[in-house]
Amino acid sequence: MQTAAPDSYFYVQGGLGQGIAVALGVKLAARERPVVLTIGDGAFTYNPVIPSYDASNAYGLPLLIVVFNNRVYKSMNLNHRRFYPEGAAAETGEWLGTDLHRLPRLAAFAEPFGMHTETVDAPDALAPALERALKAVAEGTTAVVDVLVTR
Repeated sequence: MQTAAPDSYFYVQGGLGQGIAVALGVKLAARERPVVLTIGDGAFTYNPVIPSYDASNAYGLPLLIVVFNNRVYKSMNLNHRRFYPEGAAAETGEWLGTDLHRLPRLAAFAEPFGMHTETVDAPDALAPALERALKAVAEGTTAVVDVLVTR
């Protein structure tokens, strides 16, 4: 549902290290409303994920976290290419610090907290996964949907 109502959309530039905390703060201020954080996998991994999940449980702040996961820290990769177009990485193809393929499933970090987790790898699986996740959030549990994307 689209809305122009006040306090319906909050945008934080980047979200490095703060996206989940901002979402928790929004939920704290508006407990009766669903709060959805959309974030890329690179920005997600900069967040204090474990303490944030603990705070979500401890203070009853269920969120829906949707991670767009292309398995690369694209912003850093683009900066390598922009600032060092003829550098060692361009010569070797090794863009250090940008490959996120080795990370475990990002939704898995929520499992020890008893949170709802989903990993989506097909377009037709997204809508049902989001429906299940929103149901879990409505029932009081944070849900993490890790959406594998190709770009």
